[in-house]
Amino acid sequence: MNLLLTIVVTVVLFGLLITIHELGHYLVARACGVGIIEFSIGMGPKLFQKEGKVNLFSVRALPIGGYVRMVGEPGEENPDDLPFVIGKRSINETSIWKRMLIVLAGPAMNVFLAFVLMFSLVASSEVLASTKVAVFMENSVSNAPGGLHTDDVILEVEGKKIHCYAELSYKILSDGASPVDILVERDGKEVLLRDVVFAHTEENGVAFGAQDFKVYRKEKTFGTILYESFWQGCSTVYMTVDSLIDTFAGKYGIDAVGGPIAIGEEVGQTLEDSNGFADALRNVGSLTVMVSVSLGICNLLPLPALDGGRFLLYLLEAIRGKPLKKKTEELLTGGCMILLFILMALVFLKDIIHLF
Repeated sequence: MNLLLTIVVTVVLFGLLITIHELGHYLVARACGVGIIEFSIGMGPKLFQKEGKVNLFSVRALPIGGYVRMVGEPGEENPDDLPFVIGKRSINETSIWKRMLIVLAGPAMNVFLAFVLMFSLVASSEVLASTKVAVFMENSVSNAPGGLHTDDVILEVEGKKIHCYAELSYKILSDGASPVDILVERDGKEVLLRDVVFAHTEENGVAFGAQDFKVYRKEKTFGTILYESFWQGCSTVYMTVDSLIDTFAGKYGIDAVGGPIAIGEEVGQTLEDSNGFADALRNVGSLTVMVSVSLGICNLLPLPALDGGRFLLYLLEAIRGKPLKKKTEELLTGGCMILLFILMALVFLKDIIHLF
């Protein structure tokens, strides 16, 4: 039963994120006057297809992606055989700036969904945490001479401005394994604390800082809910980008890279650790925020098979005043697709091995 529930929740989660992503491309493309041939959720063989007034809608067997096929793009159906797209504008006839908006709309929708979910999570939470130190835990080290004091309001960690508790917690986790500089507000004045030391833990050969203090609660008002929702959403984007950079820099290694199976495993663990339906809903919602932002950010990587790669090609076209040769673009896109499939296969294999 637990396995079945995990599979269902994981498929629903991916279905939601893929649908939202493709809906972004779809809505902006239509707003720009581009003809749509097919809106597909999933990849591979078709399970279901319906002809709408302006395009085909389909569901495919593999819930690992989706696409919006526009007039002017290659595909299974011949546009000449579809009456509803005859005479519709090709994406290739659309201005370069509109094409840029179309490719950016998918990742933007994933980030937008994350902010909406974050507002719901913050609004329904019982407690809002501040960035003001309340009490130090047993055996704490960050309150050594020259370190933090009770009632310090933490403003910056290693030069990164701190707007919410999520940012504070992450910066200590990611940078606190080494001494860090912390800017605080103390007795109404700003004080820069040099080389504040935290204890640290180690996981898979990577050291992480260990926060050794608790913070005060923040009064929950409509204003603080809006503030926390916005900055916690921004914090999630920052954490995703920062972690991605650290991964490419080799800090975390291959174990930090996970695919659908790893996310499904995380969903299962989240459900198992939850206490009742309401808690499970909140925990899965928090996980969805992280995955949605990750999907949006990763799609902006400058690889020709991804949205970021398409944007880069359009940007080059705008700078050069003409597109790349079609054969060159096809080679770049095809080669990138092969590399991505190889990477996906390796990640899939790694996740399978990790299960056992």
